[in-house]
Amino acid sequence: MRNMASMMIAALALAACASTSDGSSDSAAANDCFRTADVSGYNVIDRSHVGVRVGAGDRYILTTMWNTTDLDWTEAIAIRTATGRVCTGNGLGVEIIGGRPQRTYPISAVERSPEEPAAPQGS
Repeated sequence: MRNMASMMIAALALAACASTSDGSSDSAAANDCFRTADVSGYNVIDRSHVGVRVGAGDRYILTTMWNTTDLDWTEAIAIRTATGRVCTGNGLGVEIIGGRPQRTYPISAVERSPEEPAAPQGS
């Protein structure tokens, strides 16, 4: 009985090791995060994408199903999350808020910008 329990524990430990080594690229993407307090600028890329500048040079693209050109860019804009951090991947729990009256734009995806974002297309 003791031998069987030891074998089961060893099998579970091996399975856990195998699953962590296979997801190394996923864990690297999950670690590509920024703090909302570090956002230094925004720009409209197109109707469903907003560019975000973080610090001096990092840039991210936030995707929403809402029309971002409806966002009042003359008012304060912010990113809101429960944790104060935004990571690449699924945008669940991330929102852009702004305008008057204040509107909320749920984010469906976050990705690191592969290059310089397009020039702003709005005021």
